[in-house]
Amino acid sequence: MRQIRAISSWATAAMLTVAAAALTHLCTAFLPLVDIWAAHRPGSDVGAVRLTGWVVLATTVLIAWAVFTGWARRARSNLVAFGIRTTSAMPLMDVAVGSVGRAPALRRSMRVLTWLWWLSLLAALAAVALGVLAGLDNLREIADVRDRVAAGGTVDGALVSHLFGRQLLLRLPGAALSVVAAVFALVLIARVTSAQYGRVARIRGAAVTRATLPALRAGDEDWTVVLPVAVGGTIRE
Repeated sequence: MRQIRAISSWATAAMLTVAAAALTHLCTAFLPLVDIWAAHRPGSDVGAVRLTGWVVLATTVLIAWAVFTGWARRARSNLVAFGIRTTSAMPLMDVAVGSVGRAPALRRSMRVLTWLWWLSLLAALAAVALGVLAGLDNLREIADVRDRVAAGGTVDGALVSHLFGRQLLLRLPGAALSVVAAVFALVLIARVTSAQYGRVARIRGAAVTRATLPALRAGDEDWTVVLPVAVGGTIRE
């Protein structure tokens, strides 16, 4: 007798927060447009808008990571309940592959999906880092322009377009890649969650129909089930 943990609520929360973080990142990339708008209106100070944008981004990213980690831990704990050993250096790979059973095609597709998520996430982080480093050259000029505009002075329009247009171009690749990584994460969460509920249905002896999985998710409570004998570290299905 082992307890299998319900993960549908965590999966829903993880998908919502990951999507919110990616969209917030994309919106934040367009903050330089606020500076361009302010430059044409001497005396405007949009520092509060920029600060709010960065605070919202940091908050959504932290919440998304915390909820995603919580979902992944619950999903991984179910592998132990299913009788599956997790020995990989990449725990999420264990969760993705172990959840779908022993079918080679499914296991291969989950490996590919997990690697796509990891690579897109790393590419997004690298693009953000490179954008920040490349933008360090203009920090002093940007600060001078902002101070002059806030004080009510006028600035050269071509200079403003160059400085903040460059900032926008440097931020967009990282934001776009973060959206791509979020899409892979959403698909991964959905497929792992569905696979685990399908396993619970099969273990409980229910036919996996369209009504079975929604019925299991609707309860959203842990289950205690009698597991079959584990063979070679996996459940015989």
